[in-house]
Order: sequence, then structure tokens, then C-alpha cells
Amino acid sequence: MCGIRINSSIFFSRVIQWTPVFYKEVSAMGFLYVLEGLRVPLLDTLFAAVTYLGGEGIFIAVAIIVFWCVNKKNGYYLIAAGVGGTVVSQSMKILCRVPRPWVRDPAFTIVESARADAGGYSFPSGHSQNSVVALGGMARFMERKWVKAALWVLAGLVCFSRMYLGVHTPADVAVGAVIGLVLVFGLWPLFQKDDPRITDGVFAVIFVLAAAGCALASTDILAGADGENLAEFQKNSFTMLGVAAAVMIGAPVERRHIGFETKAPWWAQVIKCALGLGVVMGLRMGLKGPLNALFGGRQIANAVRYFLMVLAAMLVWPLTFGWFSRGCPLGRKGRKVLFIMLVVLLVLAVLAGVLCWVVTRDSSMEPRDYPQAENPLITALGTTMLSGHRAGGGVAPENTMMALKNCVDSPDYELDIFEFDLHLTADGVLVLLHDATLDRTSDAAEVFGRENVDVGEMTFDELRQLNMGAKFTAADGSMPYAGLRGDDVPEDLRITSLDQALDYLCAAGDYRYIIEIKNGGARGYEAADKLYATLTEHGCLDRAAVGTFHNEITAYMDKTYPDMPRSAGVMECVKFYFSALLDLDRDPGAFRFQALQIPTTDYFVNLGTSRVVNYAHKYDIAVQYWTINDPAEMARLQSIGADAIMTDLPDVGADVLSQP
Repeated sequence: MCGIRINSSIFFSRVIQWTPVFYKEVSAMGFLYVLEGLRVPLLDTLFAAVTYLGGEGIFIAVAIIVFWCVNKKNGYYLIAAGVGGTVVSQSMKILCRVPRPWVRDPAFTIVESARADAGGYSFPSGHSQNSVVALGGMARFMERKWVKAALWVLAGLVCFSRMYLGVHTPADVAVGAVIGLVLVFGLWPLFQKDDPRITDGVFAVIFVLAAAGCALASTDILAGADGENLAEFQKNSFTMLGVAAAVMIGAPVERRHIGFETKAPWWAQVIKCALGLGVVMGLRMGLKGPLNALFGGRQIANAVRYFLMVLAAMLVWPLTFGWFSRGCPLGRKGRKVLFIMLVVLLVLAVLAGVLCWVVTRDSSMEPRDYPQAENPLITALGTTMLSGHRAGGGVAPENTMMALKNCVDSPDYELDIFEFDLHLTADGVLVLLHDATLDRTSDAAEVFGRENVDVGEMTFDELRQLNMGAKFTAADGSMPYAGLRGDDVPEDLRITSLDQALDYLCAAGDYRYIIEIKNGGARGYEAADKLYATLTEHGCLDRAAVGTFHNEITAYMDKTYPDMPRSAGVMECVKFYFSALLDLDRDPGAFRFQALQIPTTDYFVNLGTSRVVNYAHKYDIAVQYWTINDPAEMARLQSIGADAIMTDLPDVGADVLSQP
């Protein structure tokens, strides 16, 4: 009406541009360094335990117990605050793209036990938001003041634990906590009205927001996000979509057709919650693999999984509550209910046994040699190949010509494999770079005058202005290349193209290559085309193993370049793991990849076992582990028959792997 048009792309680009500037001003790495100096093993263990109270699993349990046993109205209140907060915080993460503290400052260390739950971008803190919602939300409807106070103190400790462990800055925690507080206090009066229309309306709004997040993930606005973080945002958006859809459908159905009673004797409540949570969590874990396989790894699998899980919690398990509320009397119907409960317990016991089997290290199988292997990437038992992760990025600036030369010329070690990542520039040049943006490793913010510049926005010549070693920290804590600008930047610290890297490496030795395509979609197809052409031109196609996190690029390579050796995609790794776990007999051509490039652990799944390696070798597949910097782990992986380890520290790796 006022003649003002707002271009959403420009608006979001300004948000993305200026948020890190604001963040840099209010964030306090100095405070984190103070906490780092106070760490002792006892406090590390204490806060590592406290921080789990802000996890997704704890929130689910709290919301369900309140819904089942305390008050349905308050249960809906917690679910709305938690789901709404997750939608908001995850959207902020992907739009702001603020790196974790140890990425921003490589000299900073974290408590290693916290690293597994600290993936993705840093701002704001999801654990802080979750803890304020779950614990602060409960405090709102608790009557006793000391209980209220204890819950708020506990929420504060969770927030503090994120800083103590080193995975979030004060700005991350403060904003995450504020999101939680706004929802806890903002939604409270709405749900106190006990009006079904309000409940349904709130979840309809959350559903729309989650759907918008799913749509946002496919727009150009998020083109600068790296693949892993974008995939995490997509997963969370679809998860919240499934939860919101389930509550929108489940709430009116429960009101009209079930109307369960929350009250029961205390001991019956304990049994009800223990069995019910077992069922819900069992569905959460048990449906993951089958649905991922059914939907081909697409994120809709998460929406369906959480949709079914929430409906089970709202509509299926509550069918038993009448029996619990009467004190579990036994009669004909009671015996049937008891029988059902025993079956459920048996199923849960089996699931728990399988879970224990999965999460514990499988040392029951001896590593085996496969001398009949035709795959040249498979090595004899005890002769693991050494790969420089990002060309040995812990010794020299990662993915640079300096790093390549350092590995080739070093008198202390010799690499078998170079590992590096590829991004496509605006003018179609493949360059060695891990991140989609340039800030973590270079002086792009100073050269281009803004942060979070996407490599795909710049031409190769423009990128050649940068000092790609500007943020490198040496072993002694110094930053030897930080002050170099313009003509002072040596050629081997400027961004390196794939052509330049292969021209040098093919002339320097008979190396192999682990290469990851970082681009997805149309850019990923173009990157695959150029990679194939470049490898063929340099005569090293058969010496490379190409990988990507993008399923569509994997399918494209299989169809277009069936002779290009590649590593397994994400869903292929999942299917392979379960095949190995169950020792299934597969046809010789069941697996279309030549290498598994995997971490030793992923969530609850332990991939670093002789079972996995033996099964892979049985099907002529090499196993290459990343990113292994611990000497003891290097030695263990060599002992179980790993074909290669990728490490940032090739000097350390060479010392370990050379031992008999």
C-alpha cells in the first residue's frame, strides 16, 4: 500500500551478511578460554552429564510424561514450545551460518566427549533452548516454589554446560535461552485457556512454519550453506513437520474418541511411563532404518517416522490408560492387557539387546586377509595406507599447494593417498576447498569486505586474491601466514584448482586420490562432468575414489560415468552396515561402490570393527576411515584391517603405521 516492495532474497542476504558481524561483537571467546582453563576431569564428567538434559531425547520424555501423567493441556504446551523453538533455532542456524567456537578459533579446544552432539552451525544453541523449554516449562505449572527454583537452576546449568564444554559461545547460549523463554512465557497464557481451538491453531501455525522450513531448504537463499549443515536443517524441518502434523490430527481425535485419564496410582504411573516410553523410543529408533530405505534416504522419512511416533504416543498407548487408572486389575480383559504388556516387554528386551550389540565394539570377529581381492584399494592385513586429509591440513594450510608440496617433499613421511574436497567457482573451475564459504581458512572477509562469501559466487581469478593460509594455526600456536596480503601472498598459498593440483601430483609420484564433490544439484552434475574429464585427461581416473553426500550426484555418476571409481553414498553406507551386521549373503554386484569412506562411529553405530572390514573385503570393497588423528585409534584400525586412514597429521600417522 505504501509502494514499498521487499525483495526476500536481498533481505535474507542482508541478514546473512550482518548477523556474523553482530555475532562477532557480542560473542566472548575470552570467556570460553577462562572456562577452558578451569576444566578438570570431575567437572568435565559432571557437565557432560548435565548437558544431556538439553537433548532431544530428554525433551521427548518430559513432554510425553507430562502429557500422559500430569495434564494433557500442559503436555500440549510443552510440545508446542519445544517444536516451535526448534523450528526457529534451526532456521536461524542455517540463515546465520555461524561456525562453532573451535572452527572460528583453531587454537581453542573442547571437551571431546561433547563433540558428537555438537555438529552443524553454532548460533543459536539448541540445547539451551530445549532445556529452558523442558525444565522452565515444567516450572510454570509446578506448585511448590523450591521445585520451580530447582528446575530453573537446572536449566541454567545446562546452558552453562554448553559454554564449559566449549561447544557454544555466550551469544549462542543467550539467544537459544531467550528463544526458549519467549515461548515458555508467551505460550503459557494461550494454553491456560484450555480452548481446543487454540491448541489446534498453534500447531497449525507450527506446521506452516515447519513446511516453510522444508521449502526454504530448496531455495537459492541457502546456496551458501555446506551440504552437511543443509542436510541437518532439512532433517530437522521435516521432523518438526511430522510432529506438528501428528498433533494437529491427534489432538482432535483424542478429544472426541479417546479422552484418556491422566490420573493413576503412582506405581501404575511408573509402569505406564516405563512401558510407554519404551514403545515410543523403540519406534523412534526402529523405524529409522526401514523408512530411510523405503524413501531412498529422502528427508520425508523423518517426517513419517516422527508422525507415526507421536500418533502412537497420543492415540495408541493411551488406549491402555483406563486399566492403569484402575490400579491394573486383572480379569479377562486384564489378562489380555497383561499379555500385551509382556509381549511389548519382550520386544523391547530384544531391541535393547540389538542396541547393545550395535553400540559396543565388536571384537568377536578376527580380522582376515583377502589375498584374492581384485580392488587395488584393498591392502594386506597390517599394511594400512596413509592418506592426508585435506592434503594434511594439520601440518600445513589445508587444501593448498603448500600442503600438497609439504606432503610430497617431507623427509619424515610419504603419503599413499591425497584426500581433498572440490567446489565449483562461478566461472566453472573446480577448486580445492572444504567449506562452501571462505572465512574459516582465508582472509576473504578483509579482501571482499563481507563475511560468508560463497565460493560459487566468485570467479577463479577473484579467489586467487585470497590468502588461503590466513587462519592456519601451527603446532606451536602461531599463525605464520596471517599477515600476508596482496602480492605478499606466495603462489602456493593461493586457492588451488584441480588442474593445478593434478599437474603437480601426477608429475611428483604415483599417488591415489580420495575426492569429494561438495556441490549438489545442477552444480554438482557440472562438477562431476568436469572432474571426470580432468581425471581422464591426467590419466589417473583409475587411481581416484570419488564421493559425495548428495544422493542425486551419486546416481548421476553411476548412470553417466560407470567407469569412475567411487565411494559409497550415505544410504549405501546404511544398507551396507545392516548387511554386515546380519552377515547377509549378497550377489557379487549388489554394491556398486569400490570404497567405504566412513568415520569409526556415527550416532549409536560403531563402524570401526573387524566385522565391517571383513564383510567389505568379502565383496571387494576397501574401507577408508576419517578423520583419525589419535595414534591409538590409528593403531587399532590398522590391526582390524583398515585399508586407509585419513588424517590431518600425516607425520603422526606415518610413525604409527610403520610400526610392526
